[in-house]
Amino acid sequence: MKIEEVNSVFLLGIGGIGMSGLARYFKTRGCSVHGYDKTKTELTESLQREGIIINYSEDVNAVPKSDLYVFTPAIPKSHPAFSHVSGEGNQWYKRSEVLQLITAAIPTLAVAGTHGKTTTTALLAHILTASGVEIAAFVGGIMSDYGSNVVLTEDPKYIVVEADEFDRSFHKLSPEIGVITSIDPDHLDVYGSIEQVRQDFQQFASNCKKLVLHDSLKNQIEHENVLLYGDSVDADILLKWRIPEGGKSQFSISGVDFQSNLPGHYNALNTSAAVGVATEVQVRPIDSSDAVRKFSGIQRRFEIKFDDGQKALIDDYAHHPRELEAVIRATRELYAGRTIAVVFQPHLYSRTRDFEVEFVTSLSMADEVILLPIYPARELPIEGVSSANLLKKLPLKTKALVEKSDLVIAVLSLTAQVVLMLGAGDIDQLVDPVAEAFAN
Repeated sequence: MKIEEVNSVFLLGIGGIGMSGLARYFKTRGCSVHGYDKTKTELTESLQREGIIINYSEDVNAVPKSDLYVFTPAIPKSHPAFSHVSGEGNQWYKRSEVLQLITAAIPTLAVAGTHGKTTTTALLAHILTASGVEIAAFVGGIMSDYGSNVVLTEDPKYIVVEADEFDRSFHKLSPEIGVITSIDPDHLDVYGSIEQVRQDFQQFASNCKKLVLHDSLKNQIEHENVLLYGDSVDADILLKWRIPEGGKSQFSISGVDFQSNLPGHYNALNTSAAVGVATEVQVRPIDSSDAVRKFSGIQRRFEIKFDDGQKALIDDYAHHPRELEAVIRATRELYAGRTIAVVFQPHLYSRTRDFEVEFVTSLSMADEVILLPIYPARELPIEGVSSANLLKKLPLKTKALVEKSDLVIAVLSLTAQVVLMLGAGDIDQLVDPVAEAFAN
């Protein structure tokens, strides 16, 4: 299969952030693009406005004959489209296999990590674009400045891609420069143990010609051509963090001053990684600084949805204990002295089970907590694992388990001055109703 020969494509699970990026890529190339997803969302409606045809039923008659059939592992193999397409003698390709084909002939800059990869990828894409470098980029979030999860140019010099560790997708890439932002236990339903997670990140690193690595990982990942970034004396790309002033993050990277709209030390680290890669492809740090200052952010990455000076509402994709901890800490810095409530929708039964102790620790950093029922995604329930059991272990005075239908009323009853709505499921569909209730 050659990408140049594809004139029509069908994507099963087109509403996923990664799959939608492929849909936009093929549409821009002039291909006929069709897809299926279970539910209509803001993202699928956006794709439809762009001329992409989406079907929301499992009727196999709605699957057109195509040159390329792509699926996401999030879709269960019981979906009738699988057997229908295969039965007609056609081959299914994983999203990662298609990315492998797209990136095969163009130098690739790939960002991996348990946390931070979406923001780092978006920052890198923005820095390069703002500096006049022709790129194609595939990002795991909607970039506010572009209104899209892709950046596409006619003749890209580089492809910037978010390298996803789920299902070992990142092993399909052979990057010119790779980044590893973090390695923490996650997706243990795939990997089984943190040791295996590290081994698979090592495999990704081995596929990279050059590696930009967080300095905390220097004893975990081996590479003969590595640049370390971070706060330590060992860092080749040295971050010096300062306390935020006036809502803006202030820091320096290798002696160059930066100001960012993205709060938190963790985002300064993400910026350091992106700047490090940009410097390696001949973008001057002073130009990177100018681009970072103008970067508006990513939807669902510390996205401030409401702030009238008295009450604030922030939407974030955080779904791992380390991510919750980073977001809450950044909120404490940005809204010093304010009380904080977290509304959290746990994502996956297995993750809730595997990190129950860690979730209790991170959620306890808030003053008030509301939990929604677990978002199952691809999983069936696990006996004894529930939001109710997690709630019981939180040592907070104000805490509640609430159904989605009752969430707006429950949030309005909180006394906290800042509300964080966190999770990777469908909690994002509840953010605007809460923001509207705050405004009224």
